[in-house]
Amino acid sequence: MIISCFIGVCVLLFGPLVSSACNVTLYAQGEPLNFTSPNYPGNYMSNDNCYWDIYPQTRGYNVILDMVFSDIEGSSGSNCPYDALTIYVKNNGDQRIGESKRICGQSRLNLFTREDQHIHAMFETDGSVTRGGFLIKYYETDGHSCGLSDLSASSVAWTNLTSPGYPSNYSKNPNCQWTISAPVGYEIKVEVVYFNVEYSTACSSDYLLFSDGSTSFAAQLGKYCGRSNITRVVVSSRNYMTITFHTDGSDTALGFNLKYKAGYRTTTSTTTTTTTEITNGLNCGSPLLRASTFTWRHLSSPGYPNHNYRNNMDCRWTVSAPAGYKIKVEIIVLSVEFEATCAFDYLLFSDGSSSFATRLGKYCYGTRNVVSSSNAMTITFHTDGSRTDRGFSLKYMARTSGSLLSASTSTWSILSSPGYPNYNNNMDCKWTISAPAGYKIKAEIIALSLEYEATCARDYLLFSDGSSSYDTKLGKYCTGTRDVVSSSNAMTITFHTDGSVTGRGFSLKYMARTSVSGCGTDEEINEYETKYIVSPDYPLQYPSNANCSWTISTRLEGYVIHVEVVDFFLEPHSLCSYDYVQLYDVTGTYERSLGRWCGSNGPDTQSTGMSMKVRFLSDSSNTFKGFKLAFTAGEPTSSRCGTDEEINEYETKYIESPNYPLQYPSNANCSWTISSRLEGYVIHVEVVDFYLARDGPCSYDYVQLYDVTGTYERSLGRWCGLDGPDTQSTGMSMKVRFHSDSSSTFKGFKLAFTAVEPASSSSVSPNLGGIIGGVFGGIVGVAIVTCCCCGICSRKKSTTNDQSQGNRSREVYLNTIYTVPVSNYPPTTATTLPAMFTPPPAYSEVVKDDPPPYCQAVPLSDILPVVTSSSNGASSYQGIDNPAGPS
Repeated sequence: MIISCFIGVCVLLFGPLVSSACNVTLYAQGEPLNFTSPNYPGNYMSNDNCYWDIYPQTRGYNVILDMVFSDIEGSSGSNCPYDALTIYVKNNGDQRIGESKRICGQSRLNLFTREDQHIHAMFETDGSVTRGGFLIKYYETDGHSCGLSDLSASSVAWTNLTSPGYPSNYSKNPNCQWTISAPVGYEIKVEVVYFNVEYSTACSSDYLLFSDGSTSFAAQLGKYCGRSNITRVVVSSRNYMTITFHTDGSDTALGFNLKYKAGYRTTTSTTTTTTTEITNGLNCGSPLLRASTFTWRHLSSPGYPNHNYRNNMDCRWTVSAPAGYKIKVEIIVLSVEFEATCAFDYLLFSDGSSSFATRLGKYCYGTRNVVSSSNAMTITFHTDGSRTDRGFSLKYMARTSGSLLSASTSTWSILSSPGYPNYNNNMDCKWTISAPAGYKIKAEIIALSLEYEATCARDYLLFSDGSSSYDTKLGKYCTGTRDVVSSSNAMTITFHTDGSVTGRGFSLKYMARTSVSGCGTDEEINEYETKYIVSPDYPLQYPSNANCSWTISTRLEGYVIHVEVVDFFLEPHSLCSYDYVQLYDVTGTYERSLGRWCGSNGPDTQSTGMSMKVRFLSDSSNTFKGFKLAFTAGEPTSSRCGTDEEINEYETKYIESPNYPLQYPSNANCSWTISSRLEGYVIHVEVVDFYLARDGPCSYDYVQLYDVTGTYERSLGRWCGLDGPDTQSTGMSMKVRFHSDSSSTFKGFKLAFTAVEPASSSSVSPNLGGIIGGVFGGIVGVAIVTCCCCGICSRKKSTTNDQSQGNRSREVYLNTIYTVPVSNYPPTTATTLPAMFTPPPAYSEVVKDDPPPYCQAVPLSDILPVVTSSSNGASSYQGIDNPAGPS
């Protein structure tokens, strides 16, 4: 009984000294190691905060991270507001952030450092849902290696393969080779998600080579370089495929992102069908179709309408027409497995005689029209291995001019409303303008005089970004002059009039352009309307030295402009000094910056008035995919950088700087009020993370706290730099103010607030005799405890490692790192990961050089990994998952 009490006292006194095992420094080796979320492969816990610093073991080498599995609350592509793993690439010297990625949902990641950089990974969870967490493989390379060479294709899910360092540029002189295998009777299918490799004649410098076998000497399936001549699908004829990536010592580029999967080997019948060219059998039918110039012909999915289509199909038809004609397709029925990005089953239209030509559209629902820009179109019908449906039915025909227009690359063409300068009621006219591949359509409205209505619901001119009016809207107008630019080589213009008032109509000119100067327009948003702006050449890489400006406004009184990210990927930089998007709050002639964004994290904010300005700038160096932003007019939402929070007992509330953990914006002025209804309690604040601009009086960027009593506020202090507050109010309420100026911005802060009893609250007069007696009793008690612990520690040293293992049942997950070995074939789901828990070093080995024994309820070898100091001063984890440490 007495010994149990002493052990309890020891745990109470020394338990807080035991730190979480996830807060460690790791050193990458040549062979892959891994780190995981706490408690993996079980669910992680709520309100957790862990970090890992990962350095290369060999000086001058790079660290590569490969996320094998992730299941984190939230959805991939969002800003991860709940639980998130944030990975930073930092410079070793000044600790500045080179790039960062915030991850949630189920996603894959491949990231690598440059020389003199390391990885800082931070995992934060809130108080709600928990999930399976993550497993990340890490290893070091000399900059020329490519990771595992033997890969296994799953027949259930796609697996990604990227060039080293993607989505950053690959390095010079790597020679990578991967062999992908599948079970006998299967074939390997590779789809190219993104491709950008240095171009050279005959692809002699940098190239990606696909070989139909287990070596690069097998028959070639294709050799590719550049940006536009890469195929989208490569299929082997057997259950092996070899992929070789070669680069020389000259220029580099972004590289590639592929996905691969195993599928049953199938054969495609080329038997010619009837003259109506309807494919209603169980095979795909004739792959070559001829469009009539005077009647519609039909095409449908195999089995339609009597049978559902089959799984794992890839049917392809090439439709041709006489020279000077174009192909028009109207989808009558499309009923296939739905997914938001049409990734499962889909109908793909390509603008030419190959499925590798420019895409006209990829659809898995709805009816629409698709028009080619030449006399050939390829239609691909793909299904995966899951559920099936009725399929599709469409009709196609060869059409000449009229509604199909071609944009010249050298001169303007004119388009006017029928009867201009007077149009009729109840008209619905549609024109599809096409341009050569690699060009865009620029339309300039010269005159527009229609029946006016605030939302342009009666008579209007509608511009759509593609070959169909169902594509993304570029704008809907009934007054004013403006420029409209497509993002591809097709634009559809719709002119609609109702049965009431008419006007003069419209006149516009259009032309094909490679790059469009003045990549910015003034846009007005009506109620229930969304306007989109994109970077030049989006979704291809934006050009260097771009300088674009858009002004987005509304006439709706009391409304503000909301902006959300659809897609965003600019050159990353810690200060966003290279390529960036900057937003401004516009009031009359006054503009106030709302912030600057770069990398992969774009703006999600609102104006304070009825107008917002968007500026996009790129420098003369690297370019990336760019951005697509959505703007709507709506009522103001409550500011995200200032709210009133109430704290209950046993509750912690957090506040963060805007955009945390990314850089806060310039000219921020935020205010929070934190209070409690618990009588006699005060508000205590402590730092979770803190990094603001530093100056002596904290006059640039700062956090200032106030003691609030009724309407009276008294300053508790001002903080900046790396030193945040750790203090408390005198009453039940505290105010927090955050200010940033117009200069440099940094990571910001995260502060934790709790309601506690005052630290110095005591209304009882001190009992001097009691204090003296207590001190004397304490000294005696400590002496007894020390003696007992010495005996316990001595007995512990004599126990076996098996006994030490027996005590592990008392551990909590925060003090353990789990090791899951990575096999030659990287797993793609949590269920395929063999879990193995490597025991810690023997206690006798850990304490053999220690000073005399100290009080210890449980041996530290059972609950705490060994942490030592590396040569650069950083703590390094040197125990369970990474026994080597720095060289």
